[in-house]
Amino acid sequence: MSFSVFIVIYGLVVFVALFLAIQWLKTKRRPKLPFKPERDRLMRGPGESLKHKIELMDENLIYLLMGLMVLPVLGGFGVLVGMQSAQVGGPGLRMALALLVALGLVGAGSYYLAKEAVRRGNHYLGWFGERMTAEELEPLRGQGWQVFHDVPAESGKQEFNIDHVVIGPGGVFSIETKMRRKGNARPGRKDHEVHYDGKELSSGWKEDAYGLKQAANSAHWLRDWLSLMTGERLEVTPVLVFPGYYVVPPAARHPVSVVSTSYLTGFISARNDVLTPKQIDLLARQLESRCRDVEY
Repeated sequence: MSFSVFIVIYGLVVFVALFLAIQWLKTKRRPKLPFKPERDRLMRGPGESLKHKIELMDENLIYLLMGLMVLPVLGGFGVLVGMQSAQVGGPGLRMALALLVALGLVGAGSYYLAKEAVRRGNHYLGWFGERMTAEELEPLRGQGWQVFHDVPAESGKQEFNIDHVVIGPGGVFSIETKMRRKGNARPGRKDHEVHYDGKELSSGWKEDAYGLKQAANSAHWLRDWLSLMTGERLEVTPVLVFPGYYVVPPAARHPVSVVSTSYLTGFISARNDVLTPKQIDLLARQLESRCRDVEY
């Protein structure tokens, strides 16, 4: 057996052994739990969906690193062995092509790893933003409001989640949290402000309608689902928040209201009473049954 073939086989054995070891360690986490996973489920927390995506990316990171270390070596030696077996080219050409393949795999793997790192950073930023909004909503619990986070929903085959749902005397609110990194502000504008005229958002560096349609669609879905489940005819107020930004004006009412996080509690609690305690309890029980699905 040539040294090249030995290296290829060795690399494959190491890769498979590490993969199996990691899978075995995952299975050893579940035995002898002090509770029953199929019965004892927790409520979804702020950013639960994003938190799960981040955890999966972290678990897959070891596989990406293993592949980045092993696959270029295997690819390069595979080309070298194949060319030697077919008697193609001279030693210099074979080595050059093998090195080229290995470097190509390293470059492609590094690019993919960098994209995953950026995607993870975006997920983490979104998760942190939902945590910020959740903390702003927490005082409402002491005022008779029910607060739910990361409510799972579906439209046809498409699954999505509503970042926050608040139910209380003033009605039902569907709240979407959006995080945006700041850019260089244009002359005369401030990079921490978002202006809203009821139709379009204008930040320090761009104009768009980011998040408005999603907030409206989420509120419509929630209204229809709650009406179907309870028989109650109700309206759901869509709200969009940008943690870290100051909205101008800070709490104007529109078909989709964009509210500064520091004004969020006051914006919600200022609404006139439209729901009775019995209605609040009925709606909250429906949402609790939908959100209590976090397993070990």
